[in-house]
Amino acid sequence: MIKIEVSPILAKNIVATGSRYIDSKVLYYGDKNFVTFETYKRVPYVKIGDEKVMLITKGVEYRPDLVSFDYYGFSDVWWKILEANGMKDIYDFKAGVTIILPGRF
Repeated sequence: MIKIEVSPILAKNIVATGSRYIDSKVLYYGDKNFVTFETYKRVPYVKIGDEKVMLITKGVEYRPDLVSFDYYGFSDVWWKILEANGMKDIYDFKAGVTIILPGRF
């Protein structure tokens, strides 16, 4: 059996500010040779009224990271866009689909 234990490393010190793992526990995996994160658990998005609406075009189809970069100035919150729209992965991010862009997180 593979040993897994909680590390004293703080995720916020090793991931980008917009990472979905920023509040996760960092785990040692195996003989402390590998580091991983707790599994991310999706949370329902609650609209707060400052969302924008966008139509996905062919140029950004399957690329929520590009939309994140264009809208927020960094690509790290692409996963939040998917989460806010109830999408499970990038293959749901298709041209012709209207999505909301959260104003803040």
